[in-house]
Amino acid sequence: MTCRLVADAVFTVDADDTMLVPGAVEIDDGLISWVGDPWQVPPAPGAEVHQLGGLLMPGLVNCHGHSPMTLVRSAGDGLPLDRWLNETVWPREALLTDEDVYWGMVLGAAELLCNGTTTTCEQYRHPGPVVEAMVDSGIRAMYTPGIFDVSSSGSGDTWERMLEEACGLFDAMEGREGRIHLGFGPHAAYTVPPEGLRAIATEAQRRNALLQIHLSETVAEGDMVRERYGMSAPALLAESGALDGRVLAAHCVWLDDRDLDLVAEHDVAVAHCPGSNGKLGAGVAPLQTLLDRGVRVGLGTDGPASNDDLHLWDEMRLAAMLARALARDPGAVSSAAALRLATRGGGEALGLPVGALEVGRPADLVRLRTDDARFTPSATDAELLGHLVWAGAGYLVTDVWVGGRRVVEAGRCTLVDGERARTEVGRRARRLLGS
Repeated sequence: MTCRLVADAVFTVDADDTMLVPGAVEIDDGLISWVGDPWQVPPAPGAEVHQLGGLLMPGLVNCHGHSPMTLVRSAGDGLPLDRWLNETVWPREALLTDEDVYWGMVLGAAELLCNGTTTTCEQYRHPGPVVEAMVDSGIRAMYTPGIFDVSSSGSGDTWERMLEEACGLFDAMEGREGRIHLGFGPHAAYTVPPEGLRAIATEAQRRNALLQIHLSETVAEGDMVRERYGMSAPALLAESGALDGRVLAAHCVWLDDRDLDLVAEHDVAVAHCPGSNGKLGAGVAPLQTLLDRGVRVGLGTDGPASNDDLHLWDEMRLAAMLARALARDPGAVSSAAALRLATRGGGEALGLPVGALEVGRPADLVRLRTDDARFTPSATDAELLGHLVWAGAGYLVTDVWVGGRRVVEAGRCTLVDGERARTEVGRRARRLLGS
């Protein structure tokens, strides 16, 4: 059944950043079949027409997250990354059961969806329950199971066993439901040895799968890698073959000119996480420099323990504001560019056809109501774009579609019992604290 969604305005984020006032999107079999002016083209024969009002736009794309960490939200506030991981996060995560992680991911997916994020790229352990939660919630996801070798994590696992598990998961579940994609998630150059990085890269490239890794997040990380291996983390990854194939590097805060060259030369995509980097005191990634070098950049929330929410609207604003502040240029990272980072840019970084309202793409859409002070006044199209980027918020999201299926209606998830998810996560989080 074809349906037409009609709104007061449609931001397509196509190649020309086309904005339609009014606009409409037609959906057929989960894909976008037409986008245009509803006054100029009649609906397809037999199409259901829904007069929505408000604003339609592509679903937001979260390029880097650890959403099951809703179970440890706000843990370790004020600690630097190494102490945050070793003293707070990893000790609690060592106590997690599969059921804990399932509910943590369900709650995270519900938060993402209700705030307008339709695609998320996740890295975490406990792969079975993570995938099941993604399937049950209705979200589109790229999942890269975490692979690392850290004794203080308490897992007792080796990177070899984790890699074997990730290979089996990919071979069994890639493309599940048409919206769950699998990759490989070596944690970082300081938590996976070079032989592990090489083996993981080989398996990822054999399957043309995404390899997602934390890269150059802090000064301490860079110092540690140089002390161990005599080179920067990007150089170590390049030497290990881990920058070949499809690669997504999260953070990339501390890159020198040679590191930037390596990222650009290997067509490595970057997940920019300004909120998490700011909260952990890690620094600010050189967004404008990356864009000037032609690097594919998307935005990421990181986990809810280091952010502490899963609202990509905040990341979109922070990314543009910080880039402008660093450049001392209010023209750096325009409003249109900021919106692309949160949508189309994220899709390009992940290698998925999401983040734009164009014919043939998955029908991943978000409706926002505009009867709010944040959208008043809207005298011009440019001002409406400005309101969306600089004042848009999750509480304005009313409806969300993933693959043409409505997964949020009137602000509530249609597939997730939000109240139960909050109760489950709250109870389990208290157990992790021993209370």
